[in-house]
Parts: sequence; C-alpha cells; structure tokens
Amino acid sequence: MGSSGLASALECVARGWPVVPGALWGDNSYVDPVTKLDCESLALCSPVMATLDPELVRRLWPMSEEGVTRSMLAVLGATLAAYAVEPKRARRVVESEPFRASPTPVVVLPLPAAGLMVEFAVFVLSSADELDEGFVLPPGGCLPLPPVVIEGHEAQWLVSPAECEGLMTGPELARLLTLETSNRR
Repeated sequence: MGSSGLASALECVARGWPVVPGALWGDNSYVDPVTKLDCESLALCSPVMATLDPELVRRLWPMSEEGVTRSMLAVLGATLAAYAVEPKRARRVVESEPFRASPTPVVVLPLPAAGLMVEFAVFVLSSADELDEGFVLPPGGCLPLPPVVIEGHEAQWLVSPAECEGLMTGPELARLLTLETSNRR
C-alpha cells in the first residue's frame, strides 16, 4: 500500500470529508498496522475524533517500518452520506452518460449483511434523501475507504474522488438508479 493511505486521506480532507484512522484485517483479527496490536474493530478512533486538519492527518497516518499506513475511515454526517448497492448495478450506473456528466465517488467494499460479509458498491453523497433507507449507511458511522482491508478484501475505488468535482445528492442518485432500472426493461 505504501503511502497511498496518507495520499487518500489528504485527498478526502481536501474535499471536506472528516476522516479518522482505522485498522487492517489480518490473521482473523483487526490489527493496528503501526503498533501491530489487535483491535476490537475496524475503527481505531471515535467519529468525534474526526479531523479536517491536513497536519493532524499526517500525524494520524504514520508510516510503519514496512511502509504501511493505517486504513482510512470517513465519518458520515451532515455533509457526507453513503448509499450501498449491488456492485453490478453500481457499475451500470457508473457507465451511464448521466453519471459520467456529474460523477460522485463510489467505493467497492465488503460490508456485514445477514451475518455474512457481502461486497457492496457504496456511493458517497451529500444527502440520502429519496433513497431506500435500508441501503443508507447511518449518520455518525464510519465509512471504510481505500486502502482499508476488511476480512482480507481490499476496498477499491470504482470512481475515485479525484474523478469528481463534488458530491451527488440523494435525489440525483435516485433518478440515476430509476433510469438504470427502466433501461434494463
């Protein structure tokens, strides 16, 4: 992973996404890649510790001797929402002309669902209005962002923040999802 964790964290901070450092999954437990100590969960810091300060981000993402940085979590709240869909459906939306005209970041990662780890594509949005509430990640939660590793699966950008001018709103994504569904018929 090298310094990609720090670079991704700084990019998210530059976009106004509050971030906190997270752990990595390894040998059937979460591990802080800097201290090598086991952790109880992916999140190492509380969302109240989220920061937008680039200097603090540089300190929170120290580089280990192996050149590994901690994973990254974005804190969901008033300015950041997340909506999860099946990766196949997300890819169809991402390839559509309307999405390409005004893209929003999309990350592919495994999330717990019905006791299993299921891969989802998560759209990063400025609001979740008009979207199915069952697929909206809760406000105040932490969204794992690349280069986070969950149960051996590395999160990957389907659409990176660098490819986007800003964040799409829930109503905009709802229209794209409806359009994608109607185009399949």
